[in-house]
Amino acid sequence: MNKLIFILLPACLCSACDLTGDINTSKVKGYNFTLFEVQKYCMVKRQGDKYLSLECKQANLKPVMQGCEGQISGGLADVELNCSGGLWVLSDQCRIQMFGATEGGIKCRI
Repeated sequence: MNKLIFILLPACLCSACDLTGDINTSKVKGYNFTLFEVQKYCMVKRQGDKYLSLECKQANLKPVMQGCEGQISGGLADVELNCSGGLWVLSDQCRIQMFGATEGGIKCRI
């Protein structure tokens, strides 16, 4: 009886793991990309005194380039990411991290 429990318990736990979505592979609702792809393939470029634009290497991330922007409020440590429409989840889950005065990256809670 104990052997049966030791065999069935891991099987139940493994099947439950398959039902939960991993944030690395779960698509952003309504779009064909994940937060992991945004973090990996998008960079931030400075466009003047306080405005930042996003540049992404993959074609499926074009909505991110069109719907998101950054703004420097105080210094390079005080940077905001603003995304419109269905991309609001990026504003909530991700932040801009500046690497220098002109370039930065996106860090998401993954």
